[in-house]
Amino acid sequence: MAEKTKEAFVQPEVTEADIEKQRQQQEKEYLGPREMAAYIISGIGDKNWETFNGNNEFFYTTTFQHVSPITLSIAQSVCSILDTFDNAISGPILDRTRTRWGRVRPYLILTLPFWLFSAAMPYILPDGLSQATLLMAFLIIRYVGSISNSFYTPAYQAVLYNLTPNIDERNRLIAADTYVDLLGVWLPSLFPFFVDYLPRTIPTRSIYLGGAVVFMALVVIFRVYGFFSLRERVPLASREEMKSTSVFKSVMQVASCKPMWVLMIKNFFGLGKGTGQSVANYFWLNCTGKLSNAAIAGIFTGLPSYFVLPFATKMTRKIGLKNLAVLSYGYCGLVYLIMFFVGFHPTDNNIINIVIIVIFLTLAGAMNSVQRYCNTALQGDLYDYVEWKTGIRNEGMMSAAMGYITLITNNISTILSGIIIAAIKYEPLLNSYGVVIPQTDPTMLKAIWTVFTLAPALGRIGKAVSLMFFNVDGKVKEQMMEDLAVTRAQKLKSRTEDSQEN
Repeated sequence: MAEKTKEAFVQPEVTEADIEKQRQQQEKEYLGPREMAAYIISGIGDKNWETFNGNNEFFYTTTFQHVSPITLSIAQSVCSILDTFDNAISGPILDRTRTRWGRVRPYLILTLPFWLFSAAMPYILPDGLSQATLLMAFLIIRYVGSISNSFYTPAYQAVLYNLTPNIDERNRLIAADTYVDLLGVWLPSLFPFFVDYLPRTIPTRSIYLGGAVVFMALVVIFRVYGFFSLRERVPLASREEMKSTSVFKSVMQVASCKPMWVLMIKNFFGLGKGTGQSVANYFWLNCTGKLSNAAIAGIFTGLPSYFVLPFATKMTRKIGLKNLAVLSYGYCGLVYLIMFFVGFHPTDNNIINIVIIVIFLTLAGAMNSVQRYCNTALQGDLYDYVEWKTGIRNEGMMSAAMGYITLITNNISTILSGIIIAAIKYEPLLNSYGVVIPQTDPTMLKAIWTVFTLAPALGRIGKAVSLMFFNVDGKVKEQMMEDLAVTRAQKLKSRTEDSQEN
């Protein structure tokens, strides 16, 4: 029995016909419109929630529940440390999961109860809690949410890269998903209209709570739909092959992967965007006078993406995925930097000032969809690179590692935002109906503007510089795909021969 197991891992000789068949498999079209739609729809709810919650939770908790920014910062800091442990185990568990429903699909719904708890609690905590009680509550809320994300995020990402082995088809799916994903930015961007234009007798807090319930419901519906609709196609390592590679060896292989470290550093610079996003509501309310100005700006800032994104796959073939990513991030960072120097009050006319801001944000957002496309496609190249170097696809482990970096950047963003809001001594102003009204202190407004523009500028420029070192590009990528055709053909032939013997 031991002798048979040992022989099973000896790679058989493959013919040119075997390799050519594998090349054809890597160029075959697998995904019809229905299957592409299934993947796209399954993630819309998460994007809606990510945008809504990212724009509103910090503002909501500090304004209506009177949670100190320092309390939130401490909770985030502690959870980021604790989250090291569940991120360390989630990757190996995902990579070694084998069920009748697939390797990663089950995690789309198994994580839902934990996610729902962490998403809903910040909006429904009772009033009058002490800062010590709020700290304990947010420690629990944040950590339960981090456990959920440690398993869900890498699982959902891995589904994408296992739907088809065809890179061109995968990139087209990513582009289509990113195109539709723009709705995940537009729908929550309309929310401030409800805040400003619903009857003024309705407390602002109730409007925010209603919005949270709607977007949470969308997440639940679409994740369940994704579980029943998606299918994993890329052949993974068998149980025997996974057992032959220890967890320690897999960790060392992942830790020594240069392209992964480049993407992790790039993700770390996301703290610039996160910090700017955390103060967005403060900016629109106080520097422009109305929260609904954000929704008006959102109508225009999202338009260029619909015209630019369809060219993403063509631009990828022409200049390369890495170069496209560097170009898009560098351009966006430069626009934000110029915007910072122009200022939020360049003229004495408030309408003209808002128009100038909208123009700059529209220019800055023109390549946002391309950035999201590049980010997802680069991660796919990374997984192929790991399979090329090690023979095993460790998507779960690598996604968990990169997800942990993203979590750290989000925590740092919240910490920085809390420190800034506390430093400028911001105090929310409410009228007798509980409706928020703007502050007018010039020093406070200038500080908010600085964070709103300069943080995203530095973050985008940092991403562009880091991606210059991503080496899965050009001839290296071409050789990778050619070699993968050989190794995948060997695996297929080995399994075929083994099944015939049994």
